[in-house]
Amino acid sequence: MRLLDSMSTLDPVSTAPRRRAAAPGNANQEPLQALPRWARPHTANPGAAIFAAGAGLAIFDALLRGPDGGEPVFAGCLRQRLALKSADSCATLARLREDAGALRDAEHLPGGGGTSPAGRLHRLFRLYASVPARVDAAVRAAELLGLREAVDASALAAAAATAPDPLMAAARASAAAMKLYPNAADAELFAVVVADLALASRMNWARPIPLLAVAILHPSLRRGAGAREKEREMASRPRPTDANWAESVARAYGLAVVEAHAQALDLSRRAQKLLAVAPLLRAKGARRVIDMLLADDAVTPGAAASRAGLSDRAARRLFDRLVALGAVSELSGRDAFRIYGL
Repeated sequence: MRLLDSMSTLDPVSTAPRRRAAAPGNANQEPLQALPRWARPHTANPGAAIFAAGAGLAIFDALLRGPDGGEPVFAGCLRQRLALKSADSCATLARLREDAGALRDAEHLPGGGGTSPAGRLHRLFRLYASVPARVDAAVRAAELLGLREAVDASALAAAAATAPDPLMAAARASAAAMKLYPNAADAELFAVVVADLALASRMNWARPIPLLAVAILHPSLRRGAGAREKEREMASRPRPTDANWAESVARAYGLAVVEAHAQALDLSRRAQKLLAVAPLLRAKGARRVIDMLLADDAVTPGAAASRAGLSDRAARRLFDRLVALGAVSELSGRDAFRIYGL
């Protein structure tokens, strides 16, 4: 995979869409509700799977829009958490060694995330979660994956636009994307990205949300589920070339929405806590650091110091204070080179 140099300048804070005002008064907003059982996948029956996926997406869509039509303050963090999970899943699909912790380290610690195929894959998901939800964004995704042939974005857009619903749009667009590169190693990764772009475009979301890759390796989606051999498991997973790909897409999105909704509930509680303690923070630049935490999966003291105009020592003290207040968590489990997030 070859990534453009501009990837190194990705800043989820600056690329995030307009969201609800993150005023401390919002900290006591009504908590989000768990996804109801009737909207969760319970059976392999195709009709039931499509119903669960549609119901889950409708409820998730309402969560994203909120009563005032704006996105929740934690929407950026949610997208980047799901981008990390998607990259972790696709690294497994591509038989790469890095796990989620290693991908997070590669992205946020000095040295950048462009040093390994898995790190570059993570950057692809981080980038497309920060661009407008249009199918023509697939052109850049193809470039980032090093796919040499030109992408007919109009054909992908047409495949999505003529579908009767968002789930079918994702299935048709991703199948069309796979046909563009039948022999390319990263064709399936490209198809996954196109599916999410098509879904987000039809759902009228401000930014795409990495979802399909979150669940594409779920054991329940495998043909002949129950096989123990790793190679057989990988061989039996659903692919865009399958005749029943549309059904697999619906089932995968149904599973992914359960994960995304649960993640949103957790981040909602954490964001409310962070906003509640904001008035207690006296450090200059604390507001900027709060915005960074709400917009991204993780933040280092070094990045906070650079973007918020703090000294390194002041940044470390601010994060120590936030941890003590229960507003953020230390994500690495290390004594040095620490990484923090909601």
